[in-house]
Amino acid sequence: MELKIDLGLKSYDILDPDGNLTGTVRFNPADPGIAARWKKIKPEVDSLAEKAHAAEGDAVLDVIQEADERIKSCIDYAFGAKVSEVFFGGQSCFGVCGDGSTVLEHVLDAMAPVIEESMRAGAKAVRGRAKTHTAPYDGTAKGLAPGQKLPS
Repeated sequence: MELKIDLGLKSYDILDPDGNLTGTVRFNPADPGIAARWKKIKPEVDSLAEKAHAAEGDAVLDVIQEADERIKSCIDYAFGAKVSEVFFGGQSCFGVCGDGSTVLEHVLDAMAPVIEESMRAGAKAVRGRAKTHTAPYDGTAKGLAPGQKLPS
């Protein structure tokens, strides 16, 4: 027996700067839970990144490794899927790219517009769907309790 349920999942191919496929992630970009979960974990991600960048001495590798693992876990939690393996391709989120920024910065910069646009599109679709259900009642007394009147 099968159940086919549309969960709003979309697949995104992750490409390197040369256009080579490095993997595919799958999640629902219009899931408002992503924004809520991201808001919850963002302070921790920021703090961990700051701590890793400030680490010095013998403990630097341990601090970076711990921060890397925790940040990847936070990102997986926020997206509701194991996306970090594909986003980071087995390297540290603190890997330095050719422009001097970190892989983490590139991942966050790439994902922000996808999530923002999908959230806008999802909200618009929800409003449109709600309007089809409420339109028959707009400007009428239909659905009001006895004696209740429309506001002027």
